[in-house]
Amino acid sequence: MSATVRPVRRLSWTVGTLGLVALAPLLPAAPAEPTAADDTVDVTITAGVDSWADPGDHVVVAVEIAATDLFDGRVDVAAPSGGTVTAPAEVAGGTTKTIRLVAPLSLDNPTVDVRIYEGDSLLERRSVALKVAESVELVGVLPALRTRVGELPPTVTLAGDMGKAVVATLPSEVLALGASALEAYDTIVGTTADLRSLPPAQQAALFGWVNLGGRLLLDDGADLSALPAEWRPGAAGYALAGRGEVRLLDGDATDGRWTSFIHPSGSSQSELGDTFGFSEVFASPSEDLARRAGVRLPSLVPILVPLLVYWALVSVVLFIVLRASRRLTLAWVAIPLLAALTAGSVLIYGSQWRSAGRPAASTFVDGWPGGSTSISSVLVFSRDGGTITVGLPEQWQSDSEVTSYWGGFPSLAATVQPRGDSTDLRVRLDAGQVTTANLAGPGGPAGLEVDATSDGSHVTGTVTNTSSVTLHQVAVFGPGGADEVGDLAPGASAEYSISASALPLGVAVATRVWSGQSDPRRDDSDIAELGIWSNAAVSRVLYPSAMVRAAGWTTERPAPASVGASSTTVVTSTAHVTPAGDDLPASCIRFATVRSPFQRFGNGLEDQIFRYLLPPSATSQPLVLDVPGEVDVLEIWNGSGWVELPRVARVANVPANAVRDGVVLVRIPNNGMFLGPESHPELHGATS
Repeated sequence: MSATVRPVRRLSWTVGTLGLVALAPLLPAAPAEPTAADDTVDVTITAGVDSWADPGDHVVVAVEIAATDLFDGRVDVAAPSGGTVTAPAEVAGGTTKTIRLVAPLSLDNPTVDVRIYEGDSLLERRSVALKVAESVELVGVLPALRTRVGELPPTVTLAGDMGKAVVATLPSEVLALGASALEAYDTIVGTTADLRSLPPAQQAALFGWVNLGGRLLLDDGADLSALPAEWRPGAAGYALAGRGEVRLLDGDATDGRWTSFIHPSGSSQSELGDTFGFSEVFASPSEDLARRAGVRLPSLVPILVPLLVYWALVSVVLFIVLRASRRLTLAWVAIPLLAALTAGSVLIYGSQWRSAGRPAASTFVDGWPGGSTSISSVLVFSRDGGTITVGLPEQWQSDSEVTSYWGGFPSLAATVQPRGDSTDLRVRLDAGQVTTANLAGPGGPAGLEVDATSDGSHVTGTVTNTSSVTLHQVAVFGPGGADEVGDLAPGASAEYSISASALPLGVAVATRVWSGQSDPRRDDSDIAELGIWSNAAVSRVLYPSAMVRAAGWTTERPAPASVGASSTTVVTSTAHVTPAGDDLPASCIRFATVRSPFQRFGNGLEDQIFRYLLPPSATSQPLVLDVPGEVDVLEIWNGSGWVELPRVARVANVPANAVRDGVVLVRIPNNGMFLGPESHPELHGATS
């Protein structure tokens, strides 16, 4: 799935033995040069989906090691941020073993640096460059369907001159790595037997990927019981599932009709939620964590005063006194004594400063029916120096590239090591050093539910706290803004109302209901922290089209990381906006830009193609498009070709044959006169 492009800012934070702060970035030591080639070991490295991936996504790096003798070593994958993902590699002589690791890609340079060690010696180092898949659909095929189909087509040409798809087997070993391991895939195809055969953790990984925007296609509808009840397709043949969707194919994959069901997915800025996400990046989680942890920059006054006194005594007072007493030779004793006293006072102050504080964590929970995925920012520090180890649950992965977006203090190079049923985060700190680390992984039920309906002017509904803790400062975000409903005790519900009109570009929505740490409106009882909210805006669409997101804050929910830390968690869940009556307003229709000249790695020559997804209950309604006045030519896909839509003023009727399985595709040919990324034709029911 495509990632949203965000600005990059960096700063570093480290405290030495005297409590002084160095503001230069800490760079990892250069790795040792590889030793001479060992002909008893053969290494093959692959990454992404047949070497394709979207910049900013997590990718699976597979390292296959064939050894003629016993091989005892490890595999490291270094992220551009400096973080490392590592796993031991023990291969018996005469056998082959594949080690799979999940690593985050940079937005600017989609490469991974892989290092293979034998013992402590660097055996081999390779930089693996991935191909950018902004206009390429990446399709994974689950094992049962792969067996049924036989040989897969390596590529599929999409209908309508909309690019191509790369098709590859999706092994269960990748699913076992969690939802982050699936980020590179736009579409996953399988059977209901595939779903039923997956262990619970792998099912949760798949459903977490769907919730974040993945498209799950099932070649049969024999038994949908493995799906959450809310995600089971009905008469329309598809169901909306979080930001993603679940569709039934009726044997199209088995029969080889790949072109008929592989559609384009989002570009690098796929929907208005992505664009609004820029305005939500306004606070650093590191600053919130440091404040709550009691870790702060030391005042320079206690350091400068002894230094100034030392300078004055040595350069003025001591010289005058000793010269007047004709004992200048005593300077050989007095000056070292004063220097020792001055250094001692600075040392005592630095020791007291670095002894304060405690670890802290902030977590953003994104719920789906029966589970959730989370991102967590953790602050750790060391009073005496050494290696800090933080335990995490199974399937948690490094999200280190998120730190590149923040001013403030980026993380020191940390190491993440999956251990089967758990994950370890390790970082080496000097005495007094502080660092933050960002991670992502699965969780249990979110504990917050919301529904939404629209009459065209307002989106209304109910939000319910289904967790066992009180949620504070609960708010619901939708097409036209937000409504704060206050605190919700366990089991409590509240109603909300939001305008259905779209917000202007660049409006920060969260600050309408929550205040930052420096905001004078902030109350002492407020626990909302805008840093972790902004952190989430970097890697996901916070405000998807035709959806609402409910969010509530708690300090009673433990952090995923076992750091004994104070923890603040924002629990969120989403719901699709459904029509309140027979009309179909635009606020109920999902929207995404699937091809665009504004792609980060594009050449500016792409046509603009928009994909609209109707609610499953409203696929037969007459539809119209409101077309921006600057659009000269507007085309629509009718299943066999693009046809130009005639307009009356700025309104175009949508032909019935252009609504295909609830999807409408619209194209604006790139003739040099195209819309900006924030504009698009608006689709709605003819009577709305």
